Amino acid sequence: MKIFSANNPPQAHIVCELLRSNNIDCEVRGEGLFGLQGELPFGEASEPYVWLLDGRQQEKAQALVAQFEQPQLEQSWHCLSCGEENEGQFGLCWQCGSPMSSAS
Repeated sequence: MKIFSANNPPQAHIVCELLRSNNIDCEVRGEGLFGLQGELPFGEASEPYVWLLDGRQQEKAQALVAQFEQPQLEQSWHCLSCGEENEGQFGLCWQCGSPMSSAS
């Protein structure tokens, strides 16, 4: 099931890795069509997207995608796993890779 339509392939991979870091099985699809924009109409049909592999994880995945789509404040956050301070734009701890959702 399609869980997120991205503006470009890097954005799709960022969301996919965010979901994977929260143990949600997903993959990026539609990257090949992105390169054909201009030949194909712009829009959702030619955008890369993140495909959820397990429908039982839909609710958790949608919550993480919604959090990703909200504008990030430039406030820093502390990782609960290692205590490292991270800048607000990062969704994963740069030190240990733990997701921001497990932050204080």
